[in-house]
Order: sequence, then structure tokens, then C-alpha cells
Amino acid sequence: MTTAALHDDTSAARVTCHRCLSRYRVRALEQLTSASRSTCPTCGARFAVVEAISLRSDEDSPNQHDKPSAVPDASATSGATASLSPPIRAAFHGVGGTLLGMHVVNVCLTLITLGGYHFWAKAKIRRYLFSQTSFAGDRFAYHGTGKELYQGFLKAMLVFGIPYFSLSAAHTFLELPQWIDVLLQAMAGLVFFLYVPVAIVNARRYRCTRTSWRGIRFSFRGRTVDFLKLYFRGWFFTVLTLGTYYPYFQTQRQAFLHSHTYFGNQRFRFTGHGSGVMMPFAVTLFTTYAVLGLCGFALALQLTNAGLTLLLIPFVLGPMRIWLLGQKQRYFWNHTSFGDAHFSSAITWQRLFTLYLGNLGLLLATLGWAWPWVTVRNARFFIGTLSLHGTVDLDRVMQDTTDASVTGEGLSNLLDTGFDMDA
Repeated sequence: MTTAALHDDTSAARVTCHRCLSRYRVRALEQLTSASRSTCPTCGARFAVVEAISLRSDEDSPNQHDKPSAVPDASATSGATASLSPPIRAAFHGVGGTLLGMHVVNVCLTLITLGGYHFWAKAKIRRYLFSQTSFAGDRFAYHGTGKELYQGFLKAMLVFGIPYFSLSAAHTFLELPQWIDVLLQAMAGLVFFLYVPVAIVNARRYRCTRTSWRGIRFSFRGRTVDFLKLYFRGWFFTVLTLGTYYPYFQTQRQAFLHSHTYFGNQRFRFTGHGSGVMMPFAVTLFTTYAVLGLCGFALALQLTNAGLTLLLIPFVLGPMRIWLLGQKQRYFWNHTSFGDAHFSSAITWQRLFTLYLGNLGLLLATLGWAWPWVTVRNARFFIGTLSLHGTVDLDRVMQDTTDASVTGEGLSNLLDTGFDMDA
């Protein structure tokens, strides 16, 4: 839920959305009556006119109830309580040039040490990115070290890596019957499938304990066994329903990660439901099946210029995936709260598509050397669209003394499952 302020602006009244701060001119002020509703075209916030008050000063108008006022719509889908206090916003202050210098040094040291410096380089980049991220004017801090990441990798290699690689590569060293080879490959796949949720939970646990804001650290208190149950159940029903259950599974996974995350001794909450992202997922899924079916049909019949239909995959499915990502990101954040305040995301698919298109152009034009600027662009976009609405009593937040093993972080590196930007 966001608020909208209706105020006089000399020549015309204007409405300001308190979620994304977009301003719109009211063309026909006299048509605004009680219960009039509208939607912000930029972020989708809903608001309604429920009371008529004057937009002019006391000297200009003796009647203080002759013009409408725009206030939050109680029926908005976010379900949070509206607040008239200004939103708390996040921002990213890093620059690509600084990140490029760090990246060049890291690459050189990693090559000299035959890859050994990789973990220290990763911790160094994280410290920079976190130190350049601010919320309510105060910056975050990352306390992880390269030594911890290196030790975590060794633990993960010993506990998880050796069994996995032994099972998957046994056929290259031993002559085994085919059925035994198939069984070992199936066991390796099961081991990988089992360790992915373990990596997700424990990597998040480690990173939370190594992240602080205003001197108070975050923590993650979800149990690995509970997430394993959720993970297996989610994939089982996803396969059983040919993918249609996936938005519910993804929302449940997000709920688990958000609702078990703490800042100090205060907990985050998540109120989303899979039905909230079912429609954009269904549209994307249907479009994907339609495009792939059309491409397969054209190639099977060997139609003239059938190969051109393959262009539908990047030019149609690409934008659809970006649209779905924007819908999910906004829905997940809009249903996350902390105390009496709720988060809000102003992501739109148009801005997200422009971001990714620009990133692709930069990487292609520079043969990958623009990676630091792409990283900065992504951080500035995703962090800059996030805000917190409502009242937060920071005096009630106290430091919690939880710690976490780095094995999960090492497993994330070992399996290269891409959890660096895990939300």
C-alpha cells in the first residue's frame, strides 16, 4: 500500500505517489468525488479519494471541504497499512571505475596464485559493494574474509565435493557394467539435487551473519531440514503438474528465506502467496510453449526460412522472461515487511528491459571489459527501486550473537550454483 498526496501546484493540482514519487497532473479536478480511484502508471500503487478538502489556503477559501483529497486505497492488494511518513529509501553509490581497478588487480593476483586468491578477491569485491550501499543514509558493512571463504570451500570439498565427483566420474577410471554406471550417475544427480538446497540455506546463513547495518548484524535462523522438505515437496509437485505449481513453490521458498531472516533480534515477515505471481507465470509459460512449438513445427516441415523462426526465442521469450522477473521482484518485495513497516519496489518491466538491453550492449561492445559498470548499473537499479514505508522503532533492535559455518558458502562456490545475488 502506498499513499498519494493531492496538492495545489499554482496552475493545476497534482497527485504525487508516495511509493515511487511520480507526479501526475489532475486534468479535471471537479470530477474527483468521494470513492474515486486511480492507479499509479509507474509502480501500480492504488489510491482513492475519500474526503473533499480544500487545496487552497485559509485566506483563499473559507470552505475547507470543497476539493477532494487523494489518500491510500484500503483495498489495494499489498495488504500493508498505509503510512503518511516519508519512505526510507536505499541507494548505491559505487562507480565502475573503482570496481574496474579492483577487478584488474584481483585477476592479476588470481593468475599469479593459480586461482588461490579467488576467495580473497571475492571478499574484497563484496566489501566494496556493501560499503557503497546505503539505507536511510547509513551504509552496510560486510565482515566476511577470504580466509573464511577458502576454509569453507575446503570443508565443502571434503564433505560434499569428493562424494559427488567420485560418483559422477567413476566410469572414467573403472570399467563398470552399464547398469552400475547408470546407477552411479543417478546417485550423483541425487547428491547434487540434495546439496543445492543445503547450499542455499547455509550460504544465506553465513552472509547474513557477516552483514551489518548501523553496527547491528543480520542473521538467518531457518533450519536446513525444513528447507529440504520444502524443496523436495516443491519440485515433486512442480514435475507432477508439468510446471504449473512452480510459482507456488517459488513463493514458498521466498517466504521461507525472508521470514527466517532477522535484523538483530527483529524478524522480517513475508505475506505473499503463489496466486499473486501465477498469472504472469502462466502467460510466460504459455508463450514459451507456443514459441517453441511453432519453431519445432516449422523446422519439422522444413518450411522456407524456417530457421528465422528461431529468432522468436531471443526476441519474444527474452522480453517475456524479463517481464516475469520484474513482476516477481515487485510482488515479493511488496509483501515483505519489518516490524510495522513494509517494503516497496518500484521495478517496472520497461525499466528492467532497458537495463538488461544496455548491459548486453556494453558487454558486447567492450568484449566483457564493461563488467564493473554492468555490476554498478544492476546494483544502482535494484537497490534504488527499493523503499521502506511505515514507522520502524530502531531502539527495539538489539544485537543478536548468532554465528554461522562457512561450509554452505563453500558449497555455493564448489557447485557454482549462482547464489551471489540471492535475495
